[in-house]
Formats: sequence, structure tokens, C-alpha cells
Amino acid sequence: MTKLERFHAAIQGHKVDRLPVSVWLHFASEHHPGEEVARLHLAFYREYDWDYVKVMNDYRYPLPGIAEVGTEADLLRFEPLDMDHPVFAEQLKALRILREELGPDVPIVETVFSPIQTLLRGAGNAAWNVVVTHPEAGHRMLAAVTETLIRYVATIKRLGVDGIFFSVNGANGPQAAGGLPKEQFDEFVAPYDRQVLEAARGLVRIGHIHGYDLDFDRVLDYPLEAYSWSHHHTAPSLAEARRLTDKALVGGIDEVRVFTQTPGEVEADIRRAVDEAGRTKLLIGPGCTVLPDTPKKLLHHVVKTVREL
Repeated sequence: MTKLERFHAAIQGHKVDRLPVSVWLHFASEHHPGEEVARLHLAFYREYDWDYVKVMNDYRYPLPGIAEVGTEADLLRFEPLDMDHPVFAEQLKALRILREELGPDVPIVETVFSPIQTLLRGAGNAAWNVVVTHPEAGHRMLAAVTETLIRYVATIKRLGVDGIFFSVNGANGPQAAGGLPKEQFDEFVAPYDRQVLEAARGLVRIGHIHGYDLDFDRVLDYPLEAYSWSHHHTAPSLAEARRLTDKALVGGIDEVRVFTQTPGEVEADIRRAVDEAGRTKLLIGPGCTVLPDTPKKLLHHVVKTVREL
């Protein structure tokens, strides 16, 4: 199978010649132009011959002429943005180069953060308190950010990207870091997430449900083709997720511990994941981003293990 055929077969539950595998890490994109971001991704791909390329997007959402979001008036300044803004233009440049260099048979999955997380990545977590204190203005801001992300999704479709890795925060209770009461998740997170995901219909939509102590019920009705989460560190397990959803699952690599594991421990984690989830609708990958200085020998052993299964 080509890598693209293998990727789509795994997502759709068809028979694969072997399980697709990939790993991703941060490349400090915001410190580089798009050409360098593409070069770093290409070097990483070529070193390990991944089956799919999950592209990192570390450019931060621009604030509308302000240094921080501290008032209701700040929220009301947000308007939908065009794709010629540098933070989008540089990432789109990287994606164009990747598509040209990888050719049509290597799947590219672009990272997209949920609208509220897009704001917080650009403005800092303190902006959340402003949103909930001024909900009407908060919704106007989220509508503008969501429209911008919808424009971005339409643009990457035209570039030939195969899927999105859609990162969702807040699908856990307030007792957890980054968690929210369900009513706040239902008001400020889920409706805007669904708009972006609906706009991405036609792409493979992998929902990355970020954080620990997850309430997976909050996202089971999201329009997705696959789920990714830190299954080594939070419920549900892969076996439990199989009972909760018929969507494809991404997992097997412990993103927290792989940095210090032995090759045998890495292999045991992957084999355990396959035992739990089965070989259908399974893609091997980390539960979240691995550390950038994860040892090369361990990542090579990831590939070797999967291809020998």
C-alpha cells in the first residue's frame, strides 16, 4: 500500500498491510519562517520514514492592536482575519512546500487548535477570565476567531492537506488543569469546535482531546474520524474507548515516559496498545507531543516495532 492508502484504510477500518505510525514534536515554528519550518519537518520525516506527517503549528494567533486581553473592549476588537496575515501565511507556506516535497502519497495532517484555545495560546490563559466575565463580548470574539479558522481550513483543503489534528481543551472537570465545568464547555467550547470541524468535512478529522481526568462524553458527538488522547495517563483506556466509539483511535506511545524509556519498554507499550485496541481502526502515535530531545534510537525503535508487528 502507499502511505496514503494505508492511512485512509486505517481510518476507515479496512484491512492494512501494516499499521501506520508517526511521532510529532514542536519545532519552535514561531521563531522561523515557513521555509525553515518545512525543512525541519522534512528532515524529521526522512529520518524515520513516518507513514503520516502530523505538522506542528506553533505560530500564535495575533491580537488586534493590543498586548493582552484584559477588558470587554479588548474582546470586541476581534474581527475575522484574512490568510495573508504572517502567522497564517508562513504556516501555509510550510504546508505548500511539504506537499510539493512529499508528493501526493504521503498524508499530511495539519494541527488546528479549537477557537478558545487559539485565543488563549495567543493571549495567555488570563484571557479566559475576561471571556466568562463578559460572555456577550466573549461570544463575539469566539465567532471572529472561529470564522478565521474556517477560512484557514478552506485554504488548507485547497493546498491538498489530507487531515486536521484538532486540539480540544476543557473536556475535563475544573479539578483538572485546564478543565472546565460542563456548562462552560457547552457554552464556550463545543459550539465553536463543531463549526470548525464541520467546515473541515472531507478531511480526516482527528480530535486530540487534551489533558487528564477527561470527561470523554463531552466529545463523543463531535464530527470526527479519529480520536487521540493521553491514554497512558487518563481514562478512557484504548479498550474502553473501543466500547465508547466506533471511530479510529491513535495511540500506543507514551509521550511522557518515552523520553526515558528503554527500547523494550517502548515496544511493550506499542504491543499492549495493539492488544487493547486491535489492528482495525488503529494508528500508532503518541498521546500528545513528545519532547523535542527524545532519543533518536527510541524513535527508530518505534518504527522498527510497528513494522515487525
